[in-house]
Amino acid sequence: MRMDNHQLKYYYPPRIDPMPSLFAGFEQQICRDSTKNEHIDGLLNALAYMRTKNEAAEPNDTRADFVMYRGMLTRIFVTPFSLRDAWSMNIARVGATIYVEDNVTDEMIADRSGSSEQHRRLMYSGYKFETLCMIDEPPETLSREQLDEQLAKQAREVVNTHSEYCTVFRTQLGPHSIISGAEVDCIDRAKPREFPNRSYRELKTSRCLDSEKARNSFERFKLLKFWAQSFIAGIPAVTVGFRDDEGRLKEVQDIRTQDMPRMVRGKPRMWEANVCMNFANQVLQFIKDNVADEGPDTQYRIEYSPEEAQVQVYSLGKRPSFLTAEYIKSLSK
Repeated sequence: MRMDNHQLKYYYPPRIDPMPSLFAGFEQQICRDSTKNEHIDGLLNALAYMRTKNEAAEPNDTRADFVMYRGMLTRIFVTPFSLRDAWSMNIARVGATIYVEDNVTDEMIADRSGSSEQHRRLMYSGYKFETLCMIDEPPETLSREQLDEQLAKQAREVVNTHSEYCTVFRTQLGPHSIISGAEVDCIDRAKPREFPNRSYRELKTSRCLDSEKARNSFERFKLLKFWAQSFIAGIPAVTVGFRDDEGRLKEVQDIRTQDMPRMVRGKPRMWEANVCMNFANQVLQFIKDNVADEGPDTQYRIEYSPEEAQVQVYSLGKRPSFLTAEYIKSLSK
């Protein structure tokens, strides 16, 4: 883990003539170990680094009501319109801050390692699309010859899911301050010193929308998650690559995050952004109200059960802390 920008990639629209295959190179990919539970170590390490190394950081920059990865907040956001999707998270309160992590079970790890080849190919196609959209230098700084060299390198690139660039950011939902971390796919230009998230871009894939049923499903489910992920992190745009069943990239579409709620407004059985935000606000308040005991080794669990159609918080008592020792030490800084 490095605290710099060396993994930050730059967006350049992919070539779709001829249509590239998003399944190409599947056998050569370098895969991250999906069976390892990394907790929220990366996010905590970044906050500890800011406290111990960055003398310019204000104390409040690394303190908030909640600390969690964006993925956890996204699950909460989409729950009102994803009622069949169960989730479970672990919670610890230390001082005034509540830490939230995914409750990774043995069953979840087994599912990751035992997924079908077709499922792994579909997962791979998303990473391959990202590779086809990213270069190593800001495109505006490159000559035509240099750009061609970057694109030639890009075409030879082996997909490596070990490598990623993550950002740590503060956000606010109602009265709740949140520090979160999220993987960033790429940036549109040289990274600005202030508000870099306004130049970040999400990269997503989907099957071609070749029927009204397919379009409705895309807008009802995928677009909801695209919006929640991007809205939470303040990322203004998502680029979607549409592939056919053979993995060929047929179309690329840019969608502004702020336009997504309008795309589904008034349509039957669709989602509403305000409902998502209000629900998440209520869940965070519910956590605050029910997580009273504090200490890194005092844990709670919050769960949403589709069978019971409700969110519950309950105490787990004393357990080994999911906060790193380095981070706990940094709290005194």
